[in-house]
Amino acid sequence: MDRLAVLVLGVLLLVAGCSSGAGSTPESAQPAAGSESGAGPNATSGSRAGSDPAAFPTTVDTINGAVTIPKQPQRVVLLTDQLVETAAAIGVTPVGAPTPTTPLGPWADGKINQKDSSVFSIPMADGVPAEKVAALTPDLIVGSDYLVDTATYAKLSKIAPTVVLAVNADPDSQTPAWESNARDLGRATGHAAQAEQVITSVNGKIEQVKKDNPQIAGKTFQLGNFLSASEFVCTNSDQTSSALFLRSLGLKLAKLPGAGSEPRVVLSKERFTDLNDVDLVIMGSSDKDLAGKLADDPIFRQLTPVKNKTADQVDLTWVTAYNIPTALSIGSLLDDLSPYLQRL
Repeated sequence: MDRLAVLVLGVLLLVAGCSSGAGSTPESAQPAAGSESGAGPNATSGSRAGSDPAAFPTTVDTINGAVTIPKQPQRVVLLTDQLVETAAAIGVTPVGAPTPTTPLGPWADGKINQKDSSVFSIPMADGVPAEKVAALTPDLIVGSDYLVDTATYAKLSKIAPTVVLAVNADPDSQTPAWESNARDLGRATGHAAQAEQVITSVNGKIEQVKKDNPQIAGKTFQLGNFLSASEFVCTNSDQTSSALFLRSLGLKLAKLPGAGSEPRVVLSKERFTDLNDVDLVIMGSSDKDLAGKLADDPIFRQLTPVKNKTADQVDLTWVTAYNIPTALSIGSLLDDLSPYLQRL
């Protein structure tokens, strides 16, 4: 695995542990970051057709408390790929975003151009570089709680109003983070109406999948990533973004033996058989060589979900999307899941 993949995987595992195929994309998604109609270094990002400047000033509730945004932002900086995807879904084009560490999936085709270095210009390998963000002269900064700690927030909030959104749902909430993030980003940028349209569209697709697959109700799932051919890291929390998305389909998280209360579990090769009682397993591999090793491994091949063809084996791009689904990616995730759900 190369260094960039290691960095992305590290973030992925951190997100999975936080407590706080081709497919379709939402019909209302607009061309966004890096597209021909998207942002450049001197572009603005908050004046798209259909936005609502009259909604300002507005206040957004965040994990750092209420943040007031005095007027509709024209230069929005987004600090994660998932926020870039959410912005694209609701018609917001940023002027700054992270430099790519792994390609986005097909849901971003025609909507997000990661090759546009004028937008995807913020190196994030060593944390959020406040000076790079400041150089973009933003009037709104949006980040996620797994990247923006208290000290970073203090720096960013001196540059511009800073909205930090939770990547996982509050323990008392059943609203998935993809939905609350779309709603909050819409409110912060004057695209609240577009956000609600997209949320309704995505939830409609989820309900259609449930209607088409009544047999999946109550079936169990697990989701994780192979760090090596002998280590599988999987989720153990109902409140992660991935768990809430899959639970919204009527599935339930499979609690593995001896998992306890830790938000994630590392299964050694000797414990791979714990997955035999799980109906659906989404298995990420960090690279093709690792996927090949697993395919040749007799223990892996004998796992019940693998034999039943209900083990969805995906690459790093897709397992990242499953871990942090967005309003833009969920249509593709549902398409990817379809054949596996039909076999349950």
